[in-house]
Amino acid sequence: MPNLNLLKKIRKPDTRIKMERTNYGIKFYLPESLTEDELLKLLVRIPAGAYKLPEKQGIALDFAGRECSRRLVLHMINSIVWEKGIKVIAWLSKNDNSAKLFKEAGLIVNEPQATITLKQEKQTPPETKPQATPEIKKHISALKVVYNSMRSGQRIESEGDVVVWGHLNPGAEIVAGGSIIVAGRLLGVVHAGGFGREDVFVWAGCFETPQVRIANKLCYADSKSTSCWRKSVLITLEEGTPVIRENKYLSIEKNDRR
Repeated sequence: MPNLNLLKKIRKPDTRIKMERTNYGIKFYLPESLTEDELLKLLVRIPAGAYKLPEKQGIALDFAGRECSRRLVLHMINSIVWEKGIKVIAWLSKNDNSAKLFKEAGLIVNEPQATITLKQEKQTPPETKPQATPEIKKHISALKVVYNSMRSGQRIESEGDVVVWGHLNPGAEIVAGGSIIVAGRLLGVVHAGGFGREDVFVWAGCFETPQVRIANKLCYADSKSTSCWRKSVLITLEEGTPVIRENKYLSIEKNDRR
């Protein structure tokens, strides 16, 4: 049986079709030791799903030193390209007669380059490119994010901004060189601009702390005298005086508090 004989033959390493992933798709190394009919049968046996590639990629067929006949090329175009819908983007050969045959058929005979290129941004000359000051670099790199609530006794000290995606419970403390954001209930102690900066702020999802410090300014508050108590607030320094503003759009409703 021809098929059985073929299966026995391709068990040898030098008679198998080898595939290599490339930047343009897949490269098929076609063994020279197989006859043209055996090679066609092998290619036809490969399921069409194995050839599926991104839109801009395809397959390169490398015939090595095989001298290809017109019959082989026609059968491959009919059985592989048309029947299976395979996008063959290159027909490669070290054999001069085969390469000439491919060229005469209008086929691409050169190894493809990468089909995906990265768009390079226009570089600003070093002397004109804006440079961040050491202070700004230090501030950006020091950003601290906490993805849960802070319990009593926990303390954070950071040179940059601090963001807490939870509650700052009583007894917890944050000292930040930059601004402080507490997405939940602010019940602990916060000190923004802890190293002298005044261009910072404190934002709280629910303001419930008696003391907030910005730079060297101290802000006292209580539930009886502060209209923004248990509301979403923004606290800043304006002409050296702490100012508390209610954020009506982000205020936590009484029924939503935990």
